[in-house]
Amino acid sequence: MEISELVGIGRLGRLEPDGFYHVQFSQPYKSILNQFQDCFLIFSSHRVFYVTVFETKTFGKQAYLRFREDGIDEEAKKHSNVVIALPAEDLADAEDEDDVSLLFGFQASFAGEEIGVVSRALVSPMQAVLIIELNDGRELLVPNVEKYVSKIDRHSKTVRLQNIEQLLELCTSTS
Repeated sequence: MEISELVGIGRLGRLEPDGFYHVQFSQPYKSILNQFQDCFLIFSSHRVFYVTVFETKTFGKQAYLRFREDGIDEEAKKHSNVVIALPAEDLADAEDEDDVSLLFGFQASFAGEEIGVVSRALVSPMQAVLIIELNDGRELLVPNVEKYVSKIDRHSKTVRLQNIEQLLELCTSTS
């Protein structure tokens, strides 16, 4: 693989005492944090490490990665700029997983019951909001985040929802 086949998705920051590296993702790639296990670290000397992500964590908007390999910190200290990169073909697959338009027509379920269908979405740089046409004619807006979307099953074309009681109280009629 050539360096030209890699796409930079962010920058590696400082090593924290707990072994996690602070990571600054480029805006379009913030949502793929948990979608890759292996990545490339490109150092300013064009030296490249192929590494395995052992663990991820987030605090607010801050993202952190812990790698399985040793020696990264020693090399990073020699360079002011370390780019995290993925092969362009892997990145295309990850972007497809985040494309909420692929969820249009999926059944939405809550508490074991089908409550409606994903009809469209509102997309912002921070998150997407699924618009679900409920069986009773109302329209439910659900942020596409783990708090509300517990599972997306592409095989059965179902979006499983959770914690939406208050959202259901707020939803409006489409008529």
